[in-house]
Amino acid sequence: MDAICGDCLKNKYWTPCKWCKKPLCEACANFELLGEGCGTVVPAYYCGTCVMDTFCNPNAMFRDPK
Repeated sequence: MDAICGDCLKNKYWTPCKWCKKPLCEACANFELLGEGCGTVVPAYYCGTCVMDTFCNPNAMFRDPK
């Protein structure tokens, strides 16, 4: 059996949340670019909860609350 998204509970698992490791589908995964080191940019995907939490996501302060 394929894993399903932990946010919508409908779609097939695509990637885990960077912080809490919840399985996410492509529709529910929130994309961020994180700066690490000197000139390094790393892609990251967060669940709906972690993307707005400044403890989990350093870019959360730049997002508009929904």
